Amino acid sequence: QDLPIDRFVGAQRQKSAMALLSKIAGGCARAPCDGRRRAASPSPLSLPQEVLRHASGRAAPRELEKVDLSDESLNESSNLPSPSAASSRSTPSTSSLSRRAVARWSLALRVARIVLLARRSKQNSAAELDDQRKETSRASIRVTRTLSDPEISAGVRQMMALLDSSQPLGHLSDFAKEYGTEAFCKRLLRKNDGNVKKSSEKFKQALAWRQAHKEVLISRKFALGGDERVIGSDLQRRPVIYFCMKNQMLSGAQCLDQKVVTMLQAIDSMPGGVEDMVHIWDLHGQQFRLSDLNPAPVVEMIQCQGAYFASRLHETIIIGMPRMATALKDTVWSLVPEKTKDKIRYMSEEEAQLHIKTQCDEEVAGRILAAMQQNRDNRLTLEQRKKSWMRVDESGQLVPLVA
Repeated sequence: QDLPIDRFVGAQRQKSAMALLSKIAGGCARAPCDGRRRAASPSPLSLPQEVLRHASGRAAPRELEKVDLSDESLNESSNLPSPSAASSRSTPSTSSLSRRAVARWSLALRVARIVLLARRSKQNSAAELDDQRKETSRASIRVTRTLSDPEISAGVRQMMALLDSSQPLGHLSDFAKEYGTEAFCKRLLRKNDGNVKKSSEKFKQALAWRQAHKEVLISRKFALGGDERVIGSDLQRRPVIYFCMKNQMLSGAQCLDQKVVTMLQAIDSMPGGVEDMVHIWDLHGQQFRLSDLNPAPVVEMIQCQGAYFASRLHETIIIGMPRMATALKDTVWSLVPEKTKDKIRYMSEEEAQLHIKTQCDEEVAGRILAAMQQNRDNRLTLEQRKKSWMRVDESGQLVPLVA
C-alpha cells in the first residue's frame, strides 16, 4: 500500500526483487522477530522467508510449490496471519500495525507470485531455447541459397499429404483443411528456411488452431478491447496496424480475438504481390493490471504469429518501453524466433515519428501521428478518443473501427 506497483514490479533481476519484497514486508524479512516485534507485526511463519529465498535465485522449495498464491487465496487466513494472531496484550496501535503488516505481506506474496511465474517460464523454456539456438546455427550453415522450385514443390507435397484421411490431420474438418493451401505451405517453408519437418509441425499447429477458433474466424466478431486497427499502408503498400496501450480497456487475454480479426482485415486489404504487414505498438500510457503480467496471452499470440500467420510480419515498431513491459518482454523473449526478433525495432517517440514519415505517404503518416498526438493529450477522455477510431477497409476506405 505504501509503494505503487509500477515502482517495484519493474525490477528485472531476482536480487532486486528480493530487496523490494523485503522493503514491502517491513523489518520482518531482515531480522528474526523477537517477542515485542511479533506482537506488533505477526510472524509470517516460514512462507515469506521461502519466497524471498526463492526470489534471490535459489530453487523453489517443495513447501512453496504447494502454496496457492492466487489473488483469492491471499485473503484467506490459511496463507496469511490474521491481526487477531497478535498478542492479547497488544494495544490498539499495535493491532493497527499488525493489520498493516498483513497487508504488506499480502502485497509481497502477490509480487512473489509474479516472480515465480516468470522464473518457471524461463526454466521451462531453457531446453527449447537451446534447441532453437542449435537449429538456428545449423540453418545458417545449411540454408545459404534460395530454394529451388523442385525442392519447394517436394516440401509442399509432403506437407499437404498430412491432410489425407490416414494421416495426422485427416480427422480435421473441411473448414480447417481448406487453409492448408500451396501458398500457405510455401510461406511456412520460407519462414523456416526450407526445413520441411519444422514447417510440417507449424502446419499442424495452424490447422488445429483454425479449427479451435472457427467462430471468430467466420463471424469476425470481438469484444472491443482497445484502439487496434488497420490505419493505412506504407509506401510498399503493406498494411499498417496501429495499437496504443493507453486505450486498452480489457485484459490481454480478452483482446486476442480483436488482434486476430485486425490481422485478417489487414490481409484482406493486401494488394497483389504483398504478403506481409507492419505493426506499430504505441506503449504510451500503459496501465498494468496484475492479469497483464501473465505471459500466457503473449505466448499464445507469438505461437499464432509463427504458425497461422507465418511470414505475415514485415516489422514491428515498439514506441517506448516501460519497465514493467520490459519485465514481461524478458519473460517471453526466449520463445520468439530469431527471424522475428530481427523484425522488432524499439524507438522513442521522436524516432518513430521520423521513421513513419519516411515509410508512409503524407496522408497515412499524418493519420498515424495524429493518433499518437491525440493519445498524449490528457485533456481528451477515452470516450472522446473512441469517436476518432477509424480503420481502412479492404477497398481503402475509412470506416469506423466498430460499426
